[in-house]
Amino acid sequence: MNKLSDWERIAGVDFLKKAGIKKGNKVLEFGCNDGNYTIPASAVVGEKGTVFAIDENKTAIGQLKEKIRPLKYDNIEIIGTNGALNFNLCDDFIDFVMLYDVLHYFNIKHRRILYKEVFRILKPDSVLSVYPKHIIGNFPLMEFKNVTLNELVNEIQDAGFKYSGKICSKLSHDSHLEEGCIINFVKKPRYR
Repeated sequence: MNKLSDWERIAGVDFLKKAGIKKGNKVLEFGCNDGNYTIPASAVVGEKGTVFAIDENKTAIGQLKEKIRPLKYDNIEIIGTNGALNFNLCDDFIDFVMLYDVLHYFNIKHRRILYKEVFRILKPDSVLSVYPKHIIGNFPLMEFKNVTLNELVNEIQDAGFKYSGKICSKLSHDSHLEEGCIINFVKKPRYR
């Protein structure tokens, strides 16, 4: 059995509360890996909330299943995917979406598809939270090797989201902690 880290039990819970997750929320983590954000989100939303954890990596999903087995709450729904960028969830259903350290895997075309789908499932005035790891100035990699933070913010705003702020802290990244920042956006209603 994998033991939960201090991040998953304590620091991650505190961080995700600051990020905007609340008790009773429906949260989606796209690219959940082995649960470094899924598990603390589960603690924040409590027994009346739900965390939808999506990943295509079967090994990581297996590790997450092992980690959550002894947890207090039964509020994590694990969804395996074949890499599709659409979710079998209702429109205006989710309160908070986490795209943490995952966007660098997708080219601009696929990121736009993902933003559109996230927009569809998020409730109006709800939060899209992004950990923009691997942009210029933060170990640039893959599809983000030539993307600046401002370019990424503009790209997400062009998809109908309004930038609402940045939160910096120690964050979990590849099984270790490092200083980093997330950027939050709010779903702007299409018609007002």
